[in-house]
Amino acid sequence: MNDAQWDAPPTPVTVLGVGNPIMADDGTGPELLTRLRAQRPDPRVGYVDGVTGGMELLPVVTEATRLLVLDAVAGATPGQVVRLSGDQLPRLLSGQLSPHQVGLLDVFSAARLLDREPEQIEVVGIVPAKVEMSVGLSAAVTAALGDAVGAAVAVLDGWLADLDGQP
Repeated sequence: MNDAQWDAPPTPVTVLGVGNPIMADDGTGPELLTRLRAQRPDPRVGYVDGVTGGMELLPVVTEATRLLVLDAVAGATPGQVVRLSGDQLPRLLSGQLSPHQVGLLDVFSAARLLDREPEQIEVVGIVPAKVEMSVGLSAAVTAALGDAVGAAVAVLDGWLADLDGQP
């Protein structure tokens, strides 16, 4: 967990990387977070390493205005980059790729009950090849990291451009 960002005041854009790096491709979210943070440092963006957090992520979600979630995403083709938004998000949460996604479903449900959901939520992820006790990403996921970071950069650039256009 990146404690400096975890306790920082809310920013207009929050990027939340979730996943477990000791479960092979489930470590996709933290890896994407590291790469995106290096490529797009910006004081308006809060980067949060959520690891496998559950309800302790509720403040991150409820305080976010624009939330980009980086994660491994269930799908049929390992290495496929997936971008989800709005009504597509239940697909991510219903896939139950790994134990932390139950926590994400709980967090998003609690935020909805509190009427404190982010105004915008996007997910960028990669379909894993393997999710088992193992350190390191598969070749399929590693090959897709650049495209996934590109998709996340597109989301951030759009949101930051919107912020630049605000009075």
